[in-house]
Amino acid sequence: MLVRHIFIYLLLSSYALAQICTVNKYVGNKLKKVQVCCNGYYRTRSAKLECSPICKNCRKGKCIKPNVCQCFAGYDNFNHLPNAYCVPKCKGDCKNGYCGSPGKCKCAQRYKLDEATGHCLPICEKGCPNGTCKLPGICICNENYTLNIKSKICQPICKAGYNLNVTQNICEPICEDGCLNGSCSVPNDCECLSGYIKISNSLCLPDCPRGCQNGFCSAPGKCTCNEGYSPVTENRCAPECKDGCENGVCSAPGKCTCNEGYSPVTENRCAPECKDGCENGVCSAPGKCTCIEGYSPVTENRCAPECKDGCENGVCSAPGKCTCIEGYSPVTENRCAPECKDGCENGVCSAPGKCTCIEGYSPVTENRCAPECKDGCENGVCSAPGKCTCNDGYFPVSENRCAPECKDGCENGVCSAPGKCTCNEGYSPVTENRCAPECKDGCENGVCSAPGKCTCNEGYFPVSENRCTPECKDGCENGVCSAPGKCTCNEGYFPVSENRCAPECKDGCENGVCSAPGKCTCNEGYFPVSENRCAPECKDGCENGVCSAPGKCTCNEGYFPVSEIRCAPECKDGCENGFCSAPGKCTCNEGYFPVSENRCAPECKDGCENGVCSAPGKCTCNEGYFPVSENRCAPECKDGCENGVCSAPGKCTCNEGYFPVSENRCAPECKDGCENGVCSAPGKCTCNEGYFPVSEIRCAPECKDGCENGFCSAPGKCTCNEGYFPVSENRCAPECKDGCENGFCSAPGKCTCNEGYSPVTENRCAPECKAGCDNGFCSAPGKCTCNEGYFPVSENRCAPECKDGCEKGVCSAPGKCTCNEGYSPVTANRCAPECKDGCENGFCSAPGKCTCNEGYSPVTENRCAPECKDGCENGFCSAPGKCTCNEGYLPLTESRCAPECKDGCENGFCSAPGQCSCNEGFSPVTENSCTPVCETGCSTGFCASPNNCSCFEGFAFNGTACVALSDDAKRSSTAATEITEISDMGLMTCEERCWNGTCVEGQCSCEEHYYLTVDSKNTLRLLCLPECKQKCVHGYCAYPDVCVCYDGQVAEEGVECPSPNDIETLGQTGNLAHLKWFIVLVAGTIMVLTMTIVVVIYKLRKHHYRVDVKEQRYGVHFSAKQADIIRS
Repeated sequence: MLVRHIFIYLLLSSYALAQICTVNKYVGNKLKKVQVCCNGYYRTRSAKLECSPICKNCRKGKCIKPNVCQCFAGYDNFNHLPNAYCVPKCKGDCKNGYCGSPGKCKCAQRYKLDEATGHCLPICEKGCPNGTCKLPGICICNENYTLNIKSKICQPICKAGYNLNVTQNICEPICEDGCLNGSCSVPNDCECLSGYIKISNSLCLPDCPRGCQNGFCSAPGKCTCNEGYSPVTENRCAPECKDGCENGVCSAPGKCTCNEGYSPVTENRCAPECKDGCENGVCSAPGKCTCIEGYSPVTENRCAPECKDGCENGVCSAPGKCTCIEGYSPVTENRCAPECKDGCENGVCSAPGKCTCIEGYSPVTENRCAPECKDGCENGVCSAPGKCTCNDGYFPVSENRCAPECKDGCENGVCSAPGKCTCNEGYSPVTENRCAPECKDGCENGVCSAPGKCTCNEGYFPVSENRCTPECKDGCENGVCSAPGKCTCNEGYFPVSENRCAPECKDGCENGVCSAPGKCTCNEGYFPVSENRCAPECKDGCENGVCSAPGKCTCNEGYFPVSEIRCAPECKDGCENGFCSAPGKCTCNEGYFPVSENRCAPECKDGCENGVCSAPGKCTCNEGYFPVSENRCAPECKDGCENGVCSAPGKCTCNEGYFPVSENRCAPECKDGCENGVCSAPGKCTCNEGYFPVSEIRCAPECKDGCENGFCSAPGKCTCNEGYFPVSENRCAPECKDGCENGFCSAPGKCTCNEGYSPVTENRCAPECKAGCDNGFCSAPGKCTCNEGYFPVSENRCAPECKDGCEKGVCSAPGKCTCNEGYSPVTANRCAPECKDGCENGFCSAPGKCTCNEGYSPVTENRCAPECKDGCENGFCSAPGKCTCNEGYLPLTESRCAPECKDGCENGFCSAPGQCSCNEGFSPVTENSCTPVCETGCSTGFCASPNNCSCFEGFAFNGTACVALSDDAKRSSTAATEITEISDMGLMTCEERCWNGTCVEGQCSCEEHYYLTVDSKNTLRLLCLPECKQKCVHGYCAYPDVCVCYDGQVAEEGVECPSPNDIETLGQTGNLAHLKWFIVLVAGTIMVLTMTIVVVIYKLRKHHYRVDVKEQRYGVHFSAKQADIIRS
């Protein structure tokens, strides 16, 4: 860093030396060589001579040499001239905007930036369709389009016969008389919509291509029926009989005529006839008898009730109803069985009062039989022949043997009876189903795991049969285990770990004590196997185990300890009524047999049928059974079992050919039923009185006079079938509940139309007119009668009539005038054109066509605006010939308004309300002020007007810049003309002329130490310039009593500056001085290096008052007290 500062300083020093020249100058009367700044440089205000290059105000740049500006990043020289000041650089030229900072173009009001070109484009708020946006809010329309003044939209110019559609902005044709049910395709030509036919140029009516019989065409393809008629098809209507016309024809509205072969039963109902009757059936058609549901035919005109599942031992008295014969009782809806009053348990009541045992059963009493189990049923009940059911609390171990059950088990004991657990020898009960081993001498620090066997608690090991001591699992070598896991060292030993204390033996001492260094002594209970190893010893042996420690026997897998030296086999799931002879092997006790791997049950050798073998050789009958021998029990049915066998307690099983009718009674069965009869024996059906057999399994009631369209529900009783009604005692006719208009009821609910009629609903027929009957009704087959208010136009079409006419409309219904599209009614028979959205300032001359009043012109389809023939610039025409200015504008003439800038617009023009646009050659300084621009700058003056400098005193403008005048040049006194010599400029105000003074009562006056003068380059402008009491020699008065030399230096003795001749000689002596100082620089390098640090710090911290820097930063500021000079 230090080296860099030294290098920079050397360069700056050499550069500074090149800016200093030596000139000859008289000081008093003596000519002396004086160092001054070279031409193009000025002296900075400091004790030591320092010079800086002079530029015409670089602004956003650095002056690197005379009249050469090096611009900062984002800036460029004005007009790309190196001697011009620096201005912000924007993409494009920022047209219609102001480049306020690098890359940021600020568009004028109502302009927007185009990122692609960098230009500011005008904004038309509502867009400019069919035109081009030329200026803000001003749209220039394309050819054949005109601008709507109010909406600012380009609208097409419509030809004659067309009207403007403002919404879509298109021209549409006009049909002056309207176009009902159509669209106006060309002027006064109506094109019908789909489904309509053209009647005239302004009228289209709906079309029904297939006609509309007994109705009128109300919409395309839609047929609406006449009053008193209803639709039967899409294009056909039929007359209605509101109460129906069953089995007849509705020949006209409300009139029912019976079909051939039918007779009337009411005003709207006819029924078919069956001459020979139709017993238990329905006369569905003339002469045709159809049995009703639940009946079947017996003859051509007679039906009998039917029981589909039969009526065994009974009579089918009605469909599905079975009545039992005497001596029998019902067991199901279609079956009756004989009765044995005292029952017939486990037998069959084959006939009333007779009980026969079923196979596998034997009689016990006259009305009771019991099941047999030949091999017995130990601890169970013989519930059925050969079937042994275990008593409660027992479970089967074989087909004829049961054993007692302990549901929660019997740990270490024998299940001697249901739920009773008896402990094995050496065990005592702890709960109802668990026994625990006993240790008579106790079990200190342990658990009694088997009789007499003490198993130590976790963390303890046995020291005797009934005592355990604490254990240190990892040992306690040469110490005492005082508690589980806690090792205390013996006296004379030291701990080497948590569980070991010992003297040192290099070769170790397994299972021994290192009694002295290198000496291994076996622990008690161990014996030596080598010099440094001992093994545990079990003196009394270790049956079924391994000696894991002295006197400690560890059982093999599958065994558990029963003593210190013995292990016994283990059966994990227990060994009920037995003992564990080997691991997992259960051997039964004497008198017991195995029933599972871990359970034994008591044995009764001769069996125990229907009982439980409660102990070896002892049979106990199950509940509901009674003993018939020492090893057999039989089920009991307390209420008997008529015609059946008692197969289980309280369960009666019927004999073959019989079925149960109650819990203790069976009846004979006729498998195919015995409808309307009695099943007197299995498979035999006998008819009831008043019934006759129709098959082997069915009897039917008899009606001697028949039952047409009905069924004989009982002897001599005729009941009509469903859907039929009675017309006599033995005849029924089909019924159509909703009637059968213009047809006949051929079957229940089925209406058949008469000839020349067609169905319109399920119960209604109407006459047919094949060619249709528009706006009329088909009064009879093929005959079309017009509706009231309609008149015939053809054989099959009627049209509505409007007696008083229908101007600009269509007679859509009798006496009803419907206006054409685009028209609205004004009277009952007259329509006028309509403008839906209104017709402001005009009148509606045709549908949707608004004609403007005099002095108005159209702006939209439904609006007219007042006209101002000479226009109304920046305003709106509020009435014919009256122009009202828009907000922010002021009237100039009767037809023109100008934008207003309330705060003024100095050196510019008000382009829009509140928007000030600078005149050519001016640039904005505030929102409402512009300043002139001089492209070449004004270093010794100020820019008074575009490219026109007003020079300071002692300078003159040569057309491009201000140059110093020679001493003998005569300065014109016109630049300092007294205020009294300033002539009146006519229309200009004081404020417009007084540039930097104050207007007092219309006169421009200056503050103290300033004087008023006319600008030499712009005689319309008055300036206040500073006064210097002594005349500035070769300089100008910059501030009151402050002179500044033309070369930028401060005048010596306040007023004297070097003459222009001295300045001209600077270049002649400068080169020699440069060489001289270069030699001096080389010679003084060593001295400079030693002083560099101090000098650099001093230079870096030193601040100068720089006039040019101040000018670049603040620009020019005019006031009554000071006038800073701007060099641009």
